[in-house]
Amino acid sequence: MKKLVIFYSLSGNTETVARTIARELKADICKLEEVKKPKRFIRYLTGGYAAGRDKCSEIKPIPFDVHDYDLILLGSPIWASKPVPAVNAFIRDTDFRKKKLIPFFTMGGSGYEKASINIALKIEKNSGKVLDSFVVKTGRKKHEEIVKETKKAIKLHLKHLT
Repeated sequence: MKKLVIFYSLSGNTETVARTIARELKADICKLEEVKKPKRFIRYLTGGYAAGRDKCSEIKPIPFDVHDYDLILLGSPIWASKPVPAVNAFIRDTDFRKKKLIPFFTMGGSGYEKASINIALKIEKNSGKVLDSFVVKTGRKKHEEIVKETKKAIKLHLKHLT
């Protein structure tokens, strides 16, 4: 089974989770990048507002064809109980026909259930099938703790893929 981990990360926490997943599952990995990169503090303010309204940001094309993969693991921080604008744009612009996806989230607070439902509806609208989703709580945790929590999540949610 050929796997691709696609993610967006602002603080680095989602990137830590994505890289751990890719390493453990022997998957290819791709970071979503926005065309315009505002300063981090400004991005939190404007990004949270945009995420809450299901807006999309402009993202750079990815160097992978999702149709070459059997499974896509899609990672996003949770902002305002929703996926981030870059992930929204990726979903909007991608035909997921016959693709299986597992969204994963990082968060310091709450909102996982709402974000999981929100992303599943968007993926299914673009003909994808959501198999599962999970969250790794990253708030106030060190890199090593995030890696450890991610490995636990893999054993719980992705054990059939390892």
